[in-house]
Amino acid sequence: MYKVTQAELRPQHSGLSSLFSGSIATPEQPATDATRYAIFCALWAVATLFHMAQSRIYTSQLHYVLLTLAAFVVLSKPSSVVRLLALIALQLYEVFFRLPAISNHWLFTTFVNLTILQALLWVVIKKRSLQVDRAAFLRAFAPAVRLELLVLYCFVVLHKLNWAFFSPSASCAAVLYKAQHAEALLPNSPAFILANIYLTIAIETLIPLLLIFRKTRNIGLVVGLVFHCIIAFNSYNGFYDFSSMIFAAYFLFTGYNFSTTIHRLYKNSINSWFAFKQRFSQFTLSHTLLWTALFVFLLCGIKIISKISTDYFQLIWGAYSFLYILLFLLSLYKARQYFPTRLFTLPNAFFCLLPLLVFLNGISPYIGLKTESSFAMFSNLRTEGGITNHLFIPVSAQIFDFQKDMIEVVASSDTELQRIADEGKLITFFQLKNRVADVRPARVEYIRNGQRRTFELTSAAPNDELLHKSPSLLRKFMRFRMINKVDPQPCQH
Repeated sequence: MYKVTQAELRPQHSGLSSLFSGSIATPEQPATDATRYAIFCALWAVATLFHMAQSRIYTSQLHYVLLTLAAFVVLSKPSSVVRLLALIALQLYEVFFRLPAISNHWLFTTFVNLTILQALLWVVIKKRSLQVDRAAFLRAFAPAVRLELLVLYCFVVLHKLNWAFFSPSASCAAVLYKAQHAEALLPNSPAFILANIYLTIAIETLIPLLLIFRKTRNIGLVVGLVFHCIIAFNSYNGFYDFSSMIFAAYFLFTGYNFSTTIHRLYKNSINSWFAFKQRFSQFTLSHTLLWTALFVFLLCGIKIISKISTDYFQLIWGAYSFLYILLFLLSLYKARQYFPTRLFTLPNAFFCLLPLLVFLNGISPYIGLKTESSFAMFSNLRTEGGITNHLFIPVSAQIFDFQKDMIEVVASSDTELQRIADEGKLITFFQLKNRVADVRPARVEYIRNGQRRTFELTSAAPNDELLHKSPSLLRKFMRFRMINKVDPQPCQH
């Protein structure tokens, strides 16, 4: 087990007490990196459970059931490398099964999982042993994951720097603010909605900047935790899947005191539970009445929760996120904060690969590649059809033509294409071609490059481009949003 020494830890007086009053508390022995590894694995498993809960798919396919069970298995012994590998393997299988229709946070989860596997390979080769040092394992993947999170935030902000996002009538910030249903606490005036747009940009810009520097890191974590805790309650969508993933990644930025606080709570909880069981496990009338009362209380609680919310996982998220934030704040009362050294120093140039892929994924809309799952969620960004609404990145930056070839479907015998026509949406020719080649509709009428065209299956030539799918690799990784014919674009994922 890796033992933390004073030489490896740099004390910094940036705890909660010193943040506001400058007082200093007595430091305690910090947790080890092996303990931090186990805590991260537990948080990563919890994020998986929130993802499965939000999508409600854990009973639809066998591998979804196994993925859910794997998360519980990791929680039962988070220090196990084998259990983490099983969870990651099932996650990667689930991603491959669903590509390209996966959410942004699940794609980012995939990048993190690949980084973890990369680190495992590195540690095994370096040590020439299958007995993995968990502390060294954590120190191998943590810097790359931290960089990937900063890159994610970079594009979350960059994509929002467009004219539509700053328009109160169309901005996703305005739509999501109204869906927060906070009228009882906050005003709903046009001026406040406009202010909320700029506040959203400011917060999402400040979080990564504060995380970079040691002296401001705890402030950035507090701001980020509160921000992602609140947005997870939005009625527009259950964002606790995204927020729980962010909470797990945030842990890699925290100091050792937070790990010590979590570990102490865990040990105290286990000890209290065993003491409770030992005291009340014997069969007596009073003990039976106690267990019966607890069972009835649980049933009443379930009934009340069912009436309060149709999405009871929001209540579970509330308990989880509030406990996380509370424990983090308590850890900051220890004035001497120990942080991992070389927070962003990669163990080898080999580890640049995944952060670069995260960057490539984020920049895709601007170079003419995919627009879905490119971290442009709820940003109002438009880069299709030779038009961009971005404030400073020109459409001439696109080096690929996928977004330039836009199609207006007029009518079709295929119900999906007809729905697109009825909604007045534009799609890429890439989408149209793959849809037609896949379902082979009897007829499609569409406009391309200003020309009205008709595809008839019975009279189509064998070499008609609409009958030939794009290469499977492109279809797996390229997905595009439908857009309106006129701007501003509405708020969409």
